[in-house]
Amino acid sequence: MSSMSETVLGVLMVLSVAGVLVCTVAGAIWNRRRGFTPFQVMGPARGFGHRQHLAGRRREGNGPHIAERHRRAERLIRRGERAESPRLALLVCHWAAQSYDDWENPWAAWNAVFLAPLFGGFLAITDRLAPLPALVTAAALLVVALALPVYRIHVLRRSAWAVETNRDLAKEFPCPDTSSR
Repeated sequence: MSSMSETVLGVLMVLSVAGVLVCTVAGAIWNRRRGFTPFQVMGPARGFGHRQHLAGRRREGNGPHIAERHRRAERLIRRGERAESPRLALLVCHWAAQSYDDWENPWAAWNAVFLAPLFGGFLAITDRLAPLPALVTAAALLVVALALPVYRIHVLRRSAWAVETNRDLAKEFPCPDTSSR
């Protein structure tokens, strides 16, 4: 039984390493084609305002703390509801667009799926677990990680809906003049 579990674990690890390599290269190519480079400092997401401007309003004493606005915006994004003010709509659009950008790369989710069973293989290689428990751990992590691509699709749909629902109200918010910088 031990040699069979070692063989199955070995095959699973080889497939996982191959999958990680393919997903990493494909993800890097995907990012480069869309203008994302490694270690890039992102600006305003899809043109929906600037976080510094929103934080500056809080420093002036206008409105709730940024953490409270973030919680309200996240709640609206999760529920798919329309914001009640242009300022909150701008924040919802900004954070929904940022979430969309974060989850847009399909290769990142699949990379995590292939990385998950490698942890079980690592436990077997370092003699922390016997081959059979390591195989069970790797299989369980693989099954749990398969929820990530499904969750990615959910986040993309939810974020796109939040932007679409609040776009017209967000455009009513007066933006500061950034041409003087």
